[in-house]
Amino acid sequence: MDTSRRSAQELNSPTFTIRWDSQLSHPAKLWITELTVSDGTKLDIPKSGVVLLVGPNNVGKSQSLKDIQGLARIGSPHYRPRTIIQSEICKNSEIDIRSWVIESMPSVAIDGIPKYHVVGWTQVAVDDIVGNWNNPQLGVLTDLFIMFADGSGRLSVGQSESAIDLTTTPPNSPIQRAYQDPNLEKEIGQKCKEAFGLGVVIDRYAGSVIPLRLGDPPPFEHESGRPTTHYLEELKKLPRLEEQGDGVKSYMGLVLTMLAGHHEIILIDEPEAFLHPPQARLLARVLAERARSQQVFLATHSSSIVQGALEANGSTTIVRITREGDVNHAAVLKDQDVKDLWSDPLLRYSNLLDGLFHDAVVLCESDSDCRYYQAVLDALDAKMRGLSNAGLKQSDAQVEVAEQGVERTPQLLFTHCGGKARMASVVNALTAVSVPVIVVTDFDILRDRPEFEKLVNAVGGTFEGAVATDREKLDAALTSDAKTLRRASLREAINAAIDQVEEEVLKPKEAERIRAIIRAESGWDKAKRSGKAAVPQGDAYSTCERLLDELERLGILVVPVGELEGFARTVGGHGPGWVTEVLSRGLHESPGSEALEFVQAIRRAAQRFVH
Repeated sequence: MDTSRRSAQELNSPTFTIRWDSQLSHPAKLWITELTVSDGTKLDIPKSGVVLLVGPNNVGKSQSLKDIQGLARIGSPHYRPRTIIQSEICKNSEIDIRSWVIESMPSVAIDGIPKYHVVGWTQVAVDDIVGNWNNPQLGVLTDLFIMFADGSGRLSVGQSESAIDLTTTPPNSPIQRAYQDPNLEKEIGQKCKEAFGLGVVIDRYAGSVIPLRLGDPPPFEHESGRPTTHYLEELKKLPRLEEQGDGVKSYMGLVLTMLAGHHEIILIDEPEAFLHPPQARLLARVLAERARSQQVFLATHSSSIVQGALEANGSTTIVRITREGDVNHAAVLKDQDVKDLWSDPLLRYSNLLDGLFHDAVVLCESDSDCRYYQAVLDALDAKMRGLSNAGLKQSDAQVEVAEQGVERTPQLLFTHCGGKARMASVVNALTAVSVPVIVVTDFDILRDRPEFEKLVNAVGGTFEGAVATDREKLDAALTSDAKTLRRASLREAINAAIDQVEEEVLKPKEAERIRAIIRAESGWDKAKRSGKAAVPQGDAYSTCERLLDELERLGILVVPVGELEGFARTVGGHGPGWVTEVLSRGLHESPGSEALEFVQAIRRAAQRFVH
């Protein structure tokens, strides 16, 4: 991605430019080569494949599609773009477009002259089409080559169409084209079967209209070539597409338009609308497979769409859009980078992709951490909105946030990576597409220097220097009081413990008691359970606080009480069982001061990413 910026004068003069290429092997080919975002960032667009426009709500994803179409149709100065301010399209020569029209578009002879139907225009001669093709903008040819599908428009695509005389009138809608072409009808039926388990059939015997019916068609019965009454009755038992729910109509509306059109650039706003996640995923796969010879732009809020597009193994580019005021920004993950990330099972089989649609990701070690912190934060936000009687006392931090007049609550995704070892790699994966990450980890992350160093570097910090120095000082303080094991005293303690065992086979608690005798507990072992409280007073404690403050500034929040369970020591157990008990007793609604302050720190860190 070229991230160069242009002057203010250039940015205030949106343009639509054309490059000509007469060396193309596919007639009537055009594609977007470059888009410019409102902050001046240039986006290089692959010649074919899927471009996924992702990001939080209200950042300009849908507007980007409108801008692409508007710049192609009208251009400057009549169209005033907002998110995508400049567009460059490459298209082939006049000779190629003339040949393509004659060979590919249905025509009807009027006064001996072939006329071609262009949607939104009329029946025109080839010279009229070529003349518009040579213009800087596509104008009336836009709908012929660029498909724009919003949430409402695609619901009506499958409505019954007027019957036509194919000897005098060329088909001008997807259903009319399927009426003319049995192979297209079959392909549409296959896509419907994959998604809903139902075939489709064009009803060619409905009089003045052409309905598309869902279901397996009855065996054709005829007498002297004419359909029997029984066949027609069975055919009419199949429901029409327009009588189905919005999910089926939306899915099939996209499939119909895509398979029956000549579009080279496909723009779809929220393809997941009205669909269950499995069908959204399948639709994205269908669209991505189609994109092997086209450009498909999808503005989406759904990780199912992202997953489906990636499963097609075609070219996939992810563009994450954000906004500050009236200025949009974009970060690009190119096709090969996307493939590298998708090959990681952790990313592929988790909810991490949902982070693309949030202000930030809160990355924890385990699912238990996610459940607790999110529950406390939800209760806190509810109290601040005056919607809860949970009994939380407003701390100074709460009052401060309220007085700042925060416009909205951060949209956060709490997720985990199964332990500390994967944290750095997950942070790298998310920051590659400009997803802000807040890391929440237990105190003992400071003990493991290699993992700690990788994590600090992953969040954009510098380990060498002050961070490394403070970490070494803390390590020295916590290892200096390690218990020394002496042979005689160890033998005596173990024998005493064994003498208390009554059975031949030790019970789990008895075995653990003996293991505890052997372990040489250090200050780090205490710190894992108690956090800062285990750090010696004086310089070591000051060093610890300075280190934790610096890590918080970087976006790494270290649990000050050691580990999650330290926030509610009146509850026994560990992990999922502990969290379940805490939530069932409502302790997340009235957490202690340490838990409240820590969750407030998460909130403060997230608030930086709300624009």
